[in-house]
Amino acid sequence: MVRNKYFVTVDTEEISEVSLPDNGIEYEIYATPEEVKEIEVLFAKKEKNAKDAVKFVGKPFDERPVDAKRDTYEKYLIAIYRKLYELGTDETRKGIKELHLF
Repeated sequence: MVRNKYFVTVDTEEISEVSLPDNGIEYEIYATPEEVKEIEVLFAKKEKNAKDAVKFVGKPFDERPVDAKRDTYEKYLIAIYRKLYELGTDETRKGIKELHLF
């Protein structure tokens, strides 16, 4: 299957065929439509866990439930970066490697 060039901004969860450098740090990847969908699903799962963790803000002394949500959020965030590393250009891989996430 043919891979197309995409630019992914993790902070804003944007995937675009055009570079939008003003939106934050972009990672250039080459991906199939299915691989782009995988990234979108990871973004959605990460976002759901972020929203779920916020529900526990009003319970400052019971950190266990929120710790689990934070761990899951981090798991999805790292999965996103692994996928971007796998599909990324040399420059993208270099930038992700410098984050020391894995």
